[in-house]
Amino acid sequence: MKKVQSALHAPQFAPPEKIGIGFTYQSGLRPAVEAARGLIDFLVISPELLCRERADGDRRQFKLRKPLIDDALSACDGRPAVVHGLELSIGTVEGWEDACVDLIDEFARHYSFPWLSEHLSFMQTRDANGAVLYAGAPLPLPLTEAALDIVVPRARALGARYGVPFLLENVTHYLPDLPADGGRDEITFLNDLTERSGCGLLLDLYNLYCNACNHGFDAECALSRLRLDRVVEIHVAGGATHGGFMMDVHSDLVPEPVWDLLNWTVPRTQNLAGITYELLEQAFPVLGIDGVVSQLARARQIWTKHLTTSAHAPEALSRQACHDA
Repeated sequence: MKKVQSALHAPQFAPPEKIGIGFTYQSGLRPAVEAARGLIDFLVISPELLCRERADGDRRQFKLRKPLIDDALSACDGRPAVVHGLELSIGTVEGWEDACVDLIDEFARHYSFPWLSEHLSFMQTRDANGAVLYAGAPLPLPLTEAALDIVVPRARALGARYGVPFLLENVTHYLPDLPADGGRDEITFLNDLTERSGCGLLLDLYNLYCNACNHGFDAECALSRLRLDRVVEIHVAGGATHGGFMMDVHSDLVPEPVWDLLNWTVPRTQNLAGITYELLEQAFPVLGIDGVVSQLARARQIWTKHLTTSAHAPEALSRQACHDA
């Protein structure tokens, strides 16, 4: 894991061209991709799912498997492939996961992509003896200046490294927010991050909805304070409830309140390039092709309805005030 240095000034934010509706690629979802061909404008590919992993002590190595890559790109059938990383651990104090950067480097040498995204989280740390510990799931960062000092230069570096917009995704959290400084909450943290780093946002509305339900805040009010002009991609999904908590597991139809949030958000995001419906391949037998098609069709309906509006959203609309009841 390496620390990353960057220039003092954030690069200018440059959103990509609009594409449309996306769907997560996994080999088990190939039948849904084929059935919904006319509804899908791009596929979201996670290179970590298309590789072989090796470990050498604390160091991991990923090697893309050509048959898996070829299958993923044939599923694209000429449509763009967006890269969505899973294990970069951009918020780890000692540095990100080098193996993930090497993996994206390898992917980028052979295949182009309009943007790259990752989770705003950390997945690894060290124990008292210095050994690396892997969480196995993205963990939220403290909303502090120190966390910004860690993530901002890394976000800048990734944008510069690949020459395409780099996006960070808001994640779910199941415990009260970690101590922050200066009264900063998640929305303020995201605004500070995008302003200082020049990166964009992958706004996961289902993650936001889960957090709102689990922690008792108004999701629309939160969105009204977010720099929506930095949103390049939106994720929608459905999940499950466990132990009284709404979980981000991408295993179901999108809940109605999330569709409502999407309808509210799209006309306020003038730089939005795509909306992605996320689903785990393990859940596909439950939803079936008809279920997947219905979700993609509804996302496309919202995209088409607001496309012109979102391209010309007035500042007053994107910054509409919200008052708690």
